[in-house]
Amino acid sequence: MTSMPIWFSQLTWRAPPIPVTHFVANLVKRDVIPLGAGIYIFSTNDQPLSAGNVLYVGKADGARQTLQRRLDVYFRRFARPGGKPSRHAGLELLNKMYREAPNALYVRWAGCVVAREIEGELIWIFDPVCNSKDEHRSGYDEDTLIPAEYLY
Repeated sequence: MTSMPIWFSQLTWRAPPIPVTHFVANLVKRDVIPLGAGIYIFSTNDQPLSAGNVLYVGKADGARQTLQRRLDVYFRRFARPGGKPSRHAGLELLNKMYREAPNALYVRWAGCVVAREIEGELIWIFDPVCNSKDEHRSGYDEDTLIPAEYLY
């Protein structure tokens, strides 16, 4: 895909992205992360999102998990190098990358109620190495706007 879908510009990403090491070392309080639904992205740097720097796209649907609770799972795993491996393959790949280069992992998020619908589209767009390409693709098409009441 050469251009981003129209709905992508509606997402308000946490800026600037925060180095994961800041959460693991408790330099940044986790309460900066919203207690709502949304999308989160782990990337290799704090630059604009691109297929070259996005490592993982995930969602918190808000019904069962908030962004804060979902991301806390990752930060706790990164903080325990010898901990029991997770069954979540993407988390374990990110954990391996964190071990190899802790300063090269950043996180950002965008609050939206329709996280489930756009997660798969973002995976399709960025093709992150820690996601499966066929994950959950059934969301908004390129020319569809997300209703404003679904964003925050």
